[in-house]
Amino acid sequence: MILQVYLLTIGYLLLGAGALLVDEYGGQYILLLRLRHNLSRSSLIPLLLCILGLSLSVCKILFPVSPGPVLIGDFVPVLSLAILATYHATQSVKLGKARRRRTQEAGEQSFSSSSQDDMLQKTGTLIETHKRNLGFFMLFCAVLHFLFPGAVLL
Repeated sequence: MILQVYLLTIGYLLLGAGALLVDEYGGQYILLLRLRHNLSRSSLIPLLLCILGLSLSVCKILFPVSPGPVLIGDFVPVLSLAILATYHATQSVKLGKARRRRTQEAGEQSFSSSSQDDMLQKTGTLIETHKRNLGFFMLFCAVLHFLFPGAVLL
């Protein structure tokens, strides 16, 4: 199970790095534009990616790559997974709001909590501001974790 979590973590970090770097380098790499299109097609996809990121981070905490100690062995990859899960949660909420707005224009009414929306909006704005730097950090973390799987990444 440790090897599967390890490979899924690297794939998830690379996918997240691509999603974060699409605004900066989407014009040069068509693969990034396709990635953004596939991620923004439905509000369910970012929600599933958020759940996957949280479950991977829990698995990385409990089952780090040996010889890493439990709970702190893979701290940087776990932190990166948590940041990406938060990013995907804000994207899911943003796509859900856009869908609700379209249905409201069609005549339906919906109710939303303003405090939760406020917090997610501030978090999303912070991530959007530092998108390029976070994308390179995720890419660096994935490459470092791939090259040195047994290293304690504190």
